[in-house]
Amino acid sequence: MDLTPLSGNRPAIRGVPGHMTALRIAALVALLSLTTACAPGPADPGASPSPGEASAPGPASVAVHRTGGFAGVDDQITVDPAGVWTATDRARTRKSGELTTSEREQLQALAADPRLDTEATRPTTPPKCADAFQYTVTVDRTGGAGPVTVAFTDCPGDENMPAAAAAIANLVTGAAGG
Repeated sequence: MDLTPLSGNRPAIRGVPGHMTALRIAALVALLSLTTACAPGPADPGASPSPGEASAPGPASVAVHRTGGFAGVDDQITVDPAGVWTATDRARTRKSGELTTSEREQLQALAADPRLDTEATRPTTPPKCADAFQYTVTVDRTGGAGPVTVAFTDCPGDENMPAAAAAIANLVTGAAGG
C-alpha cells in the first residue's frame, strides 16, 4: 500500500482498497458514538440529580487567614468564585486583585477536592515548631453542604499536613503577594 502524503494526492486515496475505507468509517463511527455517550449533556439548572447521583458543587469562595510567623502577621484573604481577591494585613491595609485564569481554575479544582472534607475532621496536634504560620482555610462551595474549614500549622516535618488545604493557602497567599 502506498503511504504517500494525501495532500492533493487523489490517486493515492483511490488506491485504498474499499474494505479499508469501510473499516476506517466504522472505526470513526464507533469512536464518535463512544465520545458522545461519555460527553456531558446540556445542563438543566432545574433538574435534580438522579437517585444515587451526587450533585457536583458549583464554584467556591475561599478565605485564608494566616497568623503567626517571626514578625507576627495577621493576613486575611478572601477570593470570590470569579477569582477576585481582597487581602487585609495586620495594619488593616487593604489591597485587591484578580487571579489569573490558570490560578482561578486551579483554585476551583482544589476547592472541589474531596480531601478537604477529610482534612477538616482530622485530629490536630499542637505544633512542634516556633514562629510558624498558622492557617485557617475556609471553602464555601456553591450548592454544597456549607463551608468546610481546615486549620493547620505550617510546620516542617508535620506528618499530618493537610495537602489540599495547604495547596489552597499557598496559591491564595502567593497570588495576593504574601
